[in-house]
Amino acid sequence: MRVAYFTPITPQKTGIADYSEKEVLPYLKSYIDIDLFIDKNIQPTNPSTRDNFNIYSYFEYKQRKNEYDAIIYNMGNNQYHKFIYDSILNEQGITILHDIYLHGFLWSWTKNRGDERRYIEEYKYCYGELGVEIAKKSINSGTYPEFEFPLIKRIIDNSLGVVCHSYYGIQKVLNEMDSAVISKINHPFTISNLTTNHQYSDIQTIKNGYGLIKNQPIITSFGFISSHKRYHIVLRAFKRFLQIYPDAVLLLVGQDLMGIDRLISSLYLRDSVIKTGYAAQKEIFNYLAISDFCINLRYPTAGETSGSVLQLMAAEKPVIVSNVGWFSEIPNNCCLKVDVDSYEEDILLQYMKLLASDEVIRKMIGKNAKEYVMKEHDPQKIAKELYIFIKNVLECKELIINKVSKELSDIGVTEDDYELIEFILRNNIL
Repeated sequence: MRVAYFTPITPQKTGIADYSEKEVLPYLKSYIDIDLFIDKNIQPTNPSTRDNFNIYSYFEYKQRKNEYDAIIYNMGNNQYHKFIYDSILNEQGITILHDIYLHGFLWSWTKNRGDERRYIEEYKYCYGELGVEIAKKSINSGTYPEFEFPLIKRIIDNSLGVVCHSYYGIQKVLNEMDSAVISKINHPFTISNLTTNHQYSDIQTIKNGYGLIKNQPIITSFGFISSHKRYHIVLRAFKRFLQIYPDAVLLLVGQDLMGIDRLISSLYLRDSVIKTGYAAQKEIFNYLAISDFCINLRYPTAGETSGSVLQLMAAEKPVIVSNVGWFSEIPNNCCLKVDVDSYEEDILLQYMKLLASDEVIRKMIGKNAKEYVMKEHDPQKIAKELYIFIKNVLECKELIINKVSKELSDIGVTEDDYELIEFILRNNIL
């Protein structure tokens, strides 16, 4: 089998480039022959990718299409995926839908470039005249519904099959088209030696290097600092946490996209919150090494799998997450989950106190988390699952897959019924 694989690649700064080059292609090539198709004017910088794959600009696919049995598209929620979106509309293939809500992608190449007509047109395709009203209201008000409407209907309509990384994503796709051919395949994650070696680092030496001399709890939040990461909740809970652990430190590791300094100042937390800004990989592992536990809240969510949370789990760090989307599907013994409701801050505080006070619980959650990532996010396992799905679609077994998806939906099975769905899939029931 020979496949045309459409994806962003480095030096494009998107997690999907890392997903393809580090987690999928090195393993999937054991099952199928793969050629890469990338955006125009991009020069690949990853030596392994250049050495192991034929790489073409996407506009060359048309003249080579007869060489391939299938197309794999990687679709995400930013400007790097416009060439993939256009290609999906021209030639049907199997779409790996990394994000379920695509407003950011739509915005980047329509309204942000002054093309309000195309912005409205996409809403109309997905939601009819109601969509037109929504788009016009958004344009006039300047308030855009980033996490309310998936905007994936045109992509689903033009895909032979769809891969999602969560049951949450599957349900959203089926809501758009109940006959969609779809499979849930986890996001692969390689546990690097650096992740493992942090456990044997000289923790106190690293702390001293950052001026963290006291034996205080160190809580860390990794990733971009943005409003949907619930920092207003995190900082308020942390302020209350300081009443019990006055020497505690909250590390915010990542680029600040929301201007969080004002919020930090208004809560009088300047002496207890440290912003690191962008951190290189080595620094990230240092911050991981000295962290007692981590917080990664997120609401609303685009339905994406969080690579940073997988990294925390692989490093055996207990993490507190929001009980939404993909995060809600992580087994309960591998993390602590906070509902997004009126008790969110109180529950977060109680979890923080629990993890700060009980080393045994921290180690137990961390151990469970790493074992889960090793088993369920193993790139070898996931490459085989992806190969089988591609093969089934090409052999028209998608009719069976479609029947299963529709019957599960008809009998009321939802994205919350994880154990039942997993049992059905593993045992080939229906």
